[in-house]
Order: sequence, then structure tokens, then C-alpha cells
Amino acid sequence: MAQWDGAMLLARFKVLADRPSSDQSITDAQIYALLSEAQEFWYSQWAVHCPHVLLTAPTALTAGTGNLTYTFPSSVRPLYALVYTSATGDFLRPGSWDDPGADYVWEDDKIRMTRGAARVFPSTVPYARYMAPPGQIDATPTEPTLKPDHARILLVYHAVAEFMRIAGAGDPTPFETKEHQLAWGKDGTGDIGILGALKMSNPFKGGEAYAQARNFNPAYLTYPRGY
Repeated sequence: MAQWDGAMLLARFKVLADRPSSDQSITDAQIYALLSEAQEFWYSQWAVHCPHVLLTAPTALTAGTGNLTYTFPSSVRPLYALVYTSATGDFLRPGSWDDPGADYVWEDDKIRMTRGAARVFPSTVPYARYMAPPGQIDATPTEPTLKPDHARILLVYHAVAEFMRIAGAGDPTPFETKEHQLAWGKDGTGDIGILGALKMSNPFKGGEAYAQARNFNPAYLTYPRGY
């Protein structure tokens, strides 16, 4: 058992849920399933609040017919993505199909050039840094992938609360409260929680959109409508 691996999360679940080592009410496979669902939930939160923690290195997309579409590697459906003209190139601006200032519209596992305007890039295809959905945690072992590692305690509290709810084994509220405090901190204490700390570690997230502006001046920064 390594720090914050799947086996450790399983053991922590059993301690918090007060389950015996040989439990007839829930199997290890079912606990891993609850932990996997918890990881999916927290990945969605990471995608909104701190995707930079889980982004890949720049990776080439695959060109579709006529260079109108480009597909993410292995047809993955990213939870968040930043697309560039090349591995070291400029940021491509996402938008709607009819936006004359947008470079592409995001369609699930691919991007499509806006207004049907085919485009070839310096490296033939664009590159993306993206946040892929998590896999299932199991005893194979397929390990949890949420980062940083210590944030995986959130999976345990989330899974225990769900177990209490669906099995009627107890009140899920204390576990939900603790999960919330770990994630978001405690009011009036200066504790900003795991997510707060991750957000503050990269307060200028989103600046990629303006990296290509050679004479960028924050005084002239304007945000898209509805930001």
C-alpha cells in the first residue's frame, strides 16, 4: 500500500464507514466503484476551477477529411482543453460556429474550423493540452489519478457519504460537511481548502488566450460577452 493509492483509499473508506474487514453489505469492488464515481465528480470540479493541475503536455490532434476537423488523441472526450497552432505555437481561440473571431468550435472529441474554413497548421495539425476524463479505480490495480495526491481524501469522504445514503447505513451529512471543508476550507479561519489553494497557485489561469498578443496591455483587456 502506497500513500494515496487505491488500496489506501479502500482502507480509509472502511475506517470512516466503520466497516469490518470482512463485510457482507458491500464488497471491495463496490467500494472501488463508489471511489471511481467520486473521482468523476471531483474531476468535473477540477475542470471548472483548476484544470491546469491535470493538463497533458502538448499533444498532436488527428486531421479529419479536408482539414475541417481535428480529433483529440484516441478520440478522448476532454473535460477541458487548450488548443495551439503547434507544440510551441499560438493559442487558438474557441468560439461559436458563426463567430468571425473564433478559430474553432469544440465538438466532443474533436474541434471543427469555424465557418467551414479548412486550415493547415505549421506542424500540419494543431496541438492541445487537455484534461482527459478519469478511468475506473479497481484492484487490478488501476490507481486513482486525481492530483495532487493528497486531494484524493475527497474521494473517500464523497464515497462514504454516498454509501451511507444508498445503503441507509448512517447519516451522510458529517461526511459531506468534512468533504466540503477539505475542498473549500472553513469560513473565518483563513483555511481556503484544497481547491482554494490550487486556484491561488495559478491565479492567472486563462492568460493563454492572450499569449499571442505581442503588445499585450492588461488595460485593454476585454472579456467575451457573458464571462
